[in-house]
Amino acid sequence: MLQVLTGAIKGKRLKVPKGRAIRPTTSRIKKSIFDKLGDLRGLRVLDIFAGSGGLGIESLSRGASHVTFIEKDPGVFKLLRDNVASCGFLDKADIICDDYEHASKKLGKQGSNFEIVFIDPPYRLYEKREVLDFVNLVTNCVDYGSIIIIEHERNLTAEADGFSRVTRSFGGTKVSYFKRTS
Repeated sequence: MLQVLTGAIKGKRLKVPKGRAIRPTTSRIKKSIFDKLGDLRGLRVLDIFAGSGGLGIESLSRGASHVTFIEKDPGVFKLLRDNVASCGFLDKADIICDDYEHASKKLGKQGSNFEIVFIDPPYRLYEKREVLDFVNLVTNCVDYGSIIIIEHERNLTAEADGFSRVTRSFGGTKVSYFKRTS
């Protein structure tokens, strides 16, 4: 079970899928991410590879105005929808069951814009993709000042054009914050 750390529904427990390759963000890392982000009131958030919804639901609990969740797996999608509903946030959420690339491109073409983007892909995707591939995928969904947060395990050497980057390490896990600067 995951738990919402603070905000309007502090302590609310979230269901997580059993026997699946879902790797929820640990409470320690989640606390660090949200401490760094600060006040989320009124912000629009995109949660890609949403899983059980821990990051997006935490954002709503802390006052985000809206979260768009993307989750490809139909079984996990149902659990995600149940979690969002049990928290009372269905009216502040769009929940998309689709491939991350297709859904992200579609959101960009629709003119959707987000101040915060969480990207927490299964680590096996890094066999085919680099961290910057994920940043580039959502650049048309973020404006100046928006922040993309990506969880990964490899050290980064390359920089993303138009973004500043800060990376924090938590043992074998790294969290990089890409802030849009142009």
